[in-house]
Amino acid sequence: MKLIQKIVTTISVGMAIAMTMLEIPAMASTLVRKNAIDLTPEEKADFVNAIKTLKNTPGNNDKGVSLYDETVAIHAGAMTFDPMQLGGQVMLPQDTPSTGPASGADAAHEHGGFLPWHREYLSRFEKALQSVNPNVTLPYWDWADPRSVGVIFDPNFLGTNGSGSTLIIEYPDGRPTIRLDGGPVVSGNFSEANGWTIIPGLHSNIGTAETLGTSLVRYLPPPDAPPGFGFPLDQAQTNRIVQSPDYATFRRFIEGEITINPDGTQSECQNPCNHNLVHGLVGGSVANPNPNETDRRILTFGTMSNTPGSPNDPVFWLLHTNIDRLWAEWQNNGRQGSEFYAVPGTEPYGHNLYDRMWPWDGGDSIPGSIGSIDIKPYLPSIAPGDIVRPVDTLDWRKYSYTYDTLVKKVPESDSIFGLLSLGALGAAFLWRRKSYIKAFDSICEEGNSSTDILLAGE
Repeated sequence: MKLIQKIVTTISVGMAIAMTMLEIPAMASTLVRKNAIDLTPEEKADFVNAIKTLKNTPGNNDKGVSLYDETVAIHAGAMTFDPMQLGGQVMLPQDTPSTGPASGADAAHEHGGFLPWHREYLSRFEKALQSVNPNVTLPYWDWADPRSVGVIFDPNFLGTNGSGSTLIIEYPDGRPTIRLDGGPVVSGNFSEANGWTIIPGLHSNIGTAETLGTSLVRYLPPPDAPPGFGFPLDQAQTNRIVQSPDYATFRRFIEGEITINPDGTQSECQNPCNHNLVHGLVGGSVANPNPNETDRRILTFGTMSNTPGSPNDPVFWLLHTNIDRLWAEWQNNGRQGSEFYAVPGTEPYGHNLYDRMWPWDGGDSIPGSIGSIDIKPYLPSIAPGDIVRPVDTLDWRKYSYTYDTLVKKVPESDSIFGLLSLGALGAAFLWRRKSYIKAFDSICEEGNSSTDILLAGE
């Protein structure tokens, strides 16, 4: 019996030593964001329940708006600082313009602050989820994995495609005709029948400011969509994203403004790509077929593609968590620190390293309207001293999360052979350490010099 106890004790201590050798914390306080396809049924249910709880919890602005809707309003408000979208074309009609130093540039998109702004935004939303269930973390959507769509758009997870509408887009210049099947999500999770009702004022079409109504709207591409017009996205292109040579290239590439070709050359995205493409594929967006209409280049139909209120679709969080993951991987490859950010002073206000980012700017800037809809009544109250700058977001680890792709692989906890192997590694280290000590003591007893003692080691 004593022998068994000694073996168990040795393996247990050995496991602790091995985990230290491998730099694996025994009691990790850092939560791991996982690939959505690897979530357990319980983790999926916890994530969905936490989102729905926030949707039904009053916010902090005394306007009768839920915590979730306040979060949506922040994203919508960020876009009101620049009504000129997509290459300078008017894309966001406004009755009331924004004011303050952030005016003139989208507070969250199209510039260097895209990644820092969304990292802070995601973290705050994740902490809100954890106020409901401390074990919940944001999963990510690996858009290059062909298994992901079936997992994410399951009726029991984030819900299905919309239905009831077919849109046929014919181009006069010979481009292929596009068929979009979708519409309101009518059953399963996040349907209106399931209790997911959207505030119309936070669900506006980006091109017309007309509301999309109270139901989540999706137009997912068919499974047989040609490359570039459906899922999965190109894995080779995703690999090139994390190989981008500098921050400016990385940001423009992942947001979807440019592409890096296989030969390393850069070119403008002819169609939406990466972040912009996923928004468009889920919500339904196509290039405008009317060459005479110059005020809008893109026709958008669904919740995700009408981006001011795109977080009304919970898929938004998985898309942007994947973007943050790829940024963390890019940073983790020897690019950590402020020197791996855009050149200081070259970006619009709110996007330079030490600028204050709206809405965490002490009230310096005030958002405008979307059409006639005033965003301000939907926003949460933010303390004047709650200040966040891009420089404050560069280290993802300070937010107490990491990604499964950045965690060293260790044996599964339910694998007895894996645990024994880990314990054996540590036990071997213990045995070897004792051998060194015994040899050291023997040398000392024989009166050898310090030089002899040093030579006795390996």
